[in-house]
Amino acid sequence: MPVLLAAVPHPGGVLGVPPARFRPGGLLEKPGRLQQDYRYSKSTLGVIRDRVMLKASATAPEVPLRNARVWVQRLVDGYKAWEGFSDALGYYKATGLEVGVTYVITGIDTSGEHKSTAAGPVVAQKVTP
Repeated sequence: MPVLLAAVPHPGGVLGVPPARFRPGGLLEKPGRLQQDYRYSKSTLGVIRDRVMLKASATAPEVPLRNARVWVQRLVDGYKAWEGFSDALGYYKATGLEVGVTYVITGIDTSGEHKSTAAGPVVAQKVTP
């Protein structure tokens, strides 16, 4: 009996959805509003807003750390729930978090000049319009 071979469909082809096109250099569109992630039993409309600060020595004043990579990890199991970067003034806004759940924030200096530092615990708050 002959073996019939079929071409493997492209990603998304099984569902009849064309694959997303890659646009290099383009900025991603901001979502209009946060969506509930139904994989979790709690509300995932939580947010943490904070600032990444750098203290070079014990006597030096704190200064904002721009373009720092920020990881938000769930305290209970270490799951990385959000990842992003701080802006020019050191501010970041982590979205899509479970409301009332405790997280640990890790700030990473992308230039490699300073050590990474974690802070927390921080509890995600419900988004206010």
